[in-house]
Amino acid sequence: MSERILLKIRGLKKHFPLTGGVFRKVIGKVHAVDGVDINIRAGETMGVVGESGCGKTTLGRTILRLLEPTAGTLEFDGEDITDLKGADLRNVRKKMQIVFQDPMASLNPRITIKNSVGEPLVVNGIAKGPKMRNMVLELLQKVGLTEDHLNRFPHEFSGGQRQRICIARALALNPKFVVMDEPTSSTDVSVQAQTLNLMKDLQKDLNLTYMFISHDLSVVKHMSDRVAVMYLGQIVELTPRDIFRESLHPYTFALVSAVPIPDPQFAGKAQILSGEVPSPISPPTGCRFHPRCVFAQEKCTHEIPKLRDIGNNHLVACHFAGELDFGSSAQLDYAEAIGQ
Repeated sequence: MSERILLKIRGLKKHFPLTGGVFRKVIGKVHAVDGVDINIRAGETMGVVGESGCGKTTLGRTILRLLEPTAGTLEFDGEDITDLKGADLRNVRKKMQIVFQDPMASLNPRITIKNSVGEPLVVNGIAKGPKMRNMVLELLQKVGLTEDHLNRFPHEFSGGQRQRICIARALALNPKFVVMDEPTSSTDVSVQAQTLNLMKDLQKDLNLTYMFISHDLSVVKHMSDRVAVMYLGQIVELTPRDIFRESLHPYTFALVSAVPIPDPQFAGKAQILSGEVPSPISPPTGCRFHPRCVFAQEKCTHEIPKLRDIGNNHLVACHFAGELDFGSSAQLDYAEAIGQ
């Protein structure tokens, strides 16, 4: 992993308008992504975790310009891509790809795998006919499939095989950056391990940079060089450290302590969150986590915490980061009980 910044994101926002009434006037907006600042270095894997609805997938899609950003800037490989359109945007998209969460939904059930994986090659004028077939076969072989799979349809494959096909298609144009949106959620544990190892091997061989989105903290730890924790559209912690042992935001520790522990005798100091995630239509003032945080104080209700470096490139958006008493002993207990 180099120190070169491949992707620089500043103040990125994505708001979805809410309309109502006879004339469909805008009456509000959903703050899906609400002010994200992040650098992703070439060759690294940036893990992104958080509860459902926190904005992980929207962040990935907005970075790729599959969704138009409401505000902020996107700089990819030294080029500002925030406002690119037409042919310029298509050229950049060759270098930025995505593997979606549901492989069956992202594959056309009416065309063969050869044509599905080969479509980017044809559309971009790279290859067609026998040349396209040979390039598709090479891509399939990279992900562990064979020539026998070329003329089959998506329903003839298992979930793990379909995800491998989607990975092959994402690699067709030799991208530099790939968003992996929960790529193992539709596979069982044994196939999951194979898929993760495949992604690591491809990253090493092809010098890829990943954004890896997942709910599974153990998988994120295994795959990632750094981990970004999202809550209600914002990053609350960004750490190169062990998320199980050295988290400093109370929300991150709550996520860790929610991991099931295979020991009925274990009595850890779990931080149980009360209530539901606040509505992204009307997020709380101050720290967005304060309505559910057992450590919240008056300051948290009106003052927005900045994402600040508390040492060793560990960034935390909490007024009291490093001062809270869930403490390293509780983290260590959980890490050992979980097997991390």
